[in-house]
Amino acid sequence: MSYGSLSTFAETWCRYSPDTEILEAAHNLVDQYLVFSEEEQVGNDLVDEIELPVPKPVLIKSFGLVIAAEHRPHIRAPLIKAGMTLAQYCDDLGPRIRLKPTTPHGRPPAARSRECEHRLQKKLAAVAAERIDLAAFYRRAFIEAMH
Repeated sequence: MSYGSLSTFAETWCRYSPDTEILEAAHNLVDQYLVFSEEEQVGNDLVDEIELPVPKPVLIKSFGLVIAAEHRPHIRAPLIKAGMTLAQYCDDLGPRIRLKPTTPHGRPPAARSRECEHRLQKKLAAVAAERIDLAAFYRRAFIEAMH
């Protein structure tokens, strides 16, 4: 998934100082998501993005703005980590897919159809790719804000 060019983001950032209504709205949306994610306890699960309290693209852009405005590394790092969890919210997923870590000796394999296994593998690959994209987006947002 591509989050598009940051040119619009950069123009927004240049036009507004960090204490404007736009940044305040972004902070409010990020705060709303943080409360939501704490209550939902997603862990490693994959969840349909329709469950999000705000559309996913809006949250991604909001995290980008908040991360760009945050110059304290000890605050910025957890924001990036929280923003990365958005990758676990997948389009058109359906019911939550619960992923639990295995014990060191593993667990007996659950009976799943090949279709289910294939669907899970595709979703996990998509989540991994989106995590990479989100990390790059948040890094670019911060770098562009610094220049």
